[in-house]
Amino acid sequence: MRWSFRRFIWLLVAGFMLVAIVGFWLTRIPEDKTIEIRVVIKSTDDSIEFWQVMKDGIDIAAEEFGAHVIVKGSKTESDIDEQIALVEEAIAEQPDAIILAANDYDRLVPVSEKVIKSGIRLFIVDSGIKADIAESIIATDNYKAGIKAGEEMKRQLGNRPTQVAIIKYVLAAASVSDREEGVRAVLGNDPNIDLLDTYYAKGLEENAYELMKIIMNEHPGVDGIICLNEMVSVGGGRAFQELNLKDKVVMIGFDSPIPVINLLEEGVIRSTIVQKPFQMGYLSIKAAVDAVQGKNVPKVIDTGSEIITKNNMFEEEYQKLLFPFYDK
Repeated sequence: MRWSFRRFIWLLVAGFMLVAIVGFWLTRIPEDKTIEIRVVIKSTDDSIEFWQVMKDGIDIAAEEFGAHVIVKGSKTESDIDEQIALVEEAIAEQPDAIILAANDYDRLVPVSEKVIKSGIRLFIVDSGIKADIAESIIATDNYKAGIKAGEEMKRQLGNRPTQVAIIKYVLAAASVSDREEGVRAVLGNDPNIDLLDTYYAKGLEENAYELMKIIMNEHPGVDGIICLNEMVSVGGGRAFQELNLKDKVVMIGFDSPIPVINLLEEGVIRSTIVQKPFQMGYLSIKAAVDAVQGKNVPKVIDTGSEIITKNNMFEEEYQKLLFPFYDK
């Protein structure tokens, strides 16, 4: 019996559809199967509250969504080689997903590409890489946060000729670099502001402490200093207080560890830009679980940031950001 051309085409299409459906169900993870997720953060240093709070968000989400999650990180945020090795180790374990907070924008690209080639889903949390290969990025819009810091500095300084310095923690982390770009976009275009070259703390709080002293020695007329992450704010804030700069220089920090909150309450630090690490951790696990189960996830999830000052720090919504629940 001869088949008509139309019938042949219909059977061909039906065959393709059958193959696609079978492939989907073979690769789809059943909702009752434990999903394996590996998270590689920038640092496991217990003194950095940001990562401890993020880990609590991860732990709560893992319990809620029934995922088996292991969190690892390098000892310091400047140890890029160790973080690359940890991602390699995670790949070897063949989890369903890897969530990465990259210590370096460029150097984590090859191993991240290896994650994809290994058939593992890749998600970025907090700090990205120079490759658009992650299924979802869960982070603060750091450029926007930098703009907030720059605008807050301008508000604090007023319309007068001023000199401003920036201290950053690590050299090539995307999150901090984006913040610096945001700050410079605001302050660099103001003819009243002399924006100095950025000082780099090389991943150590103690270096930020020393840099604050160096800045004030080299530039005694500096009017404002912006510290771009938690440990720089802590180390720089300590020196700032010892130098008794409270009423002479405007300091704006990032994040909200207890030392920074204390300095904010005392008026030593004028403002701090606070992120939401708990939400980052929680939503990164949720996004990974959803994706593995075949659900659509947003390409970018902006967890937001807020400007907190001595004047608003006791308002209920900001108290929740300054004192998130986490197990010390």
